[in-house]
Amino acid sequence: MSMEIFLLAMQASGTIADVTATHEERALGRLGSSVEQERINTRLEEERTAAAINSLDSMQQLRQILASQRTMFAARGQSATAGTAFDIQQASVSEFESDERTRRMNLLMKESTLRSAGASSSLSTLSSETKLGKSLSQRAFDKVDFSELSKQFEKLTSKEKGK
Repeated sequence: MSMEIFLLAMQASGTIADVTATHEERALGRLGSSVEQERINTRLEEERTAAAINSLDSMQQLRQILASQRTMFAARGQSATAGTAFDIQQASVSEFESDERTRRMNLLMKESTLRSAGASSSLSTLSSETKLGKSLSQRAFDKVDFSELSKQFEKLTSKEKGK
């Protein structure tokens, strides 16, 4: 009888070790997922910063262009707010606005791509955790010898009936 108890204790300790290892593997997976999400968030901020810098550079160029145009028109004795001079300045502003819309659309596309990668990573982590849980359950059931348990149960119940 003591050998059976020893074997059951060994089996229980093996199951506990398996549960602990599975828990550690899940924690490691979650840590990896967390690092991946932070990487994605960092890339999002990098893209936003780059877009803001590009917008600022373009705004500075526009100001330089408009100042140059005003200087040129003033040298010619033309008003920068009337006629052809105004149309030329409006074309420069329209081009800047068009570039800004393109930059914004590109940024939105990059953000969307990065968010999709984040969602995909989260789904992958969830899938891995589900597989780990299923595998752990299967291993736990595989370790239990149900035929032996059934025999032991029959012995116990037959002893109870005999009393």
